[in-house]
Amino acid sequence: MRHYTKHPVVRNALALYGIQAANYLLPLITFPYMARVLHAEYFGLIGSSQAFVQYFLTFTDYGFNFSATQDIAVHRNDPARLSSIYSAVMVAKALLMVVGFAVMSAIIFSVPKLRHEWPLFYISYLAVVGSVLFPVWLFQGLEKMEYITIREVGARLFGLMTIFFLVRKESDYLVAAAIQSGSSAVAGLVGLIYVRKFTGIGFSRVSWKDITNTLGNGWHIFLSTAAITLYTSSNTFILYLVATPASVGFYIAAQRIIMAAKSLFTPLSTAIFPHISHLASSSREDAVVFIRKNLLRLTLPFLLMTAFLIVGAPIVIPIIYGNKFGEAIRLLQVMAPIPYVVALGTSFSTYFMLGLGYRREWSQMIMQAGAINFVLLLPLLYLVSPALAVALTGTLVEVFVLVRSYVFYRKHQ
Repeated sequence: MRHYTKHPVVRNALALYGIQAANYLLPLITFPYMARVLHAEYFGLIGSSQAFVQYFLTFTDYGFNFSATQDIAVHRNDPARLSSIYSAVMVAKALLMVVGFAVMSAIIFSVPKLRHEWPLFYISYLAVVGSVLFPVWLFQGLEKMEYITIREVGARLFGLMTIFFLVRKESDYLVAAAIQSGSSAVAGLVGLIYVRKFTGIGFSRVSWKDITNTLGNGWHIFLSTAAITLYTSSNTFILYLVATPASVGFYIAAQRIIMAAKSLFTPLSTAIFPHISHLASSSREDAVVFIRKNLLRLTLPFLLMTAFLIVGAPIVIPIIYGNKFGEAIRLLQVMAPIPYVVALGTSFSTYFMLGLGYRREWSQMIMQAGAINFVLLLPLLYLVSPALAVALTGTLVEVFVLVRSYVFYRKHQ
């Protein structure tokens, strides 16, 4: 067992589970407390600001978690090249962060509803700062993900303890937001300081051409990730614009549970994807056989999870958030299929389409999902309550991705 866990894929998968636990499972400890202290209105305000800031997180990530990770992996034995890649990406992300802050400021002060809560949005932008400062992509490329795990778990635990001490009443919602986003920024700064110690890589002089080439390499991936953000975070932000803060709070309460459930699949897919890509590079048939052989065992746990959430929502919501969040029960039941649908869809989209090199077709599918999201959402907003419309839309879009990728798989397998 000791020898097995030394394998980079296994070690990185375990590290990624630690990160997902820090990002999605540990916050479930603070959510019951925050929901009871801040109530649905301010709980929803914080979630809305985080959804809005997600645009700028995507903007500054710019697909580097794929493009830069690949470059680092390819040149991992060339220290000079690694320093050049590292420096160019960090400078590019810093420039994007400044542009993003300017754009966010212009939007906030142009929309009265946003302008009223401008301190909250500025505080939430600290999450972008933390993301820019810490080079996740560098550690991914070097297969040293355990250092990220230590950082993420430590930051979340610090924030968790601080929330219990400093958030005491509704008016402390800015403090709660500052702790959540600020802990990411502090952890990012600490991580940046220790990059050289853990990797031996430091900054080097880069030219404007290096920066533009770096941005060019991540452009196509950025478009796809932006489309994904468009049909995830946009819905929460739209809900904030058209509904009451309390309605947003009910939706976010249910969504957080779904995100926690989905997070259990992400490390698995991240670890398996390189293996499938390697199989496909030598034998397409072996890659397809691997997908078929492991389809049931990879998705069955999430089918059971979906069934549990549908049946257990009337119990889960009051336990986690309290009796005042009863409106979140139906929303959770509507979104409950998402963990299973995503797990099944990943087998056909990420594993098959991306693993076997159908990148353009995959990007087209994601773009289509982004468009369908708004085609569905707009009429649903008039037919049902805004929160229910957003919940239904999110589920239906994931079903579309599953069906679309499965049809492609059946046609090209």
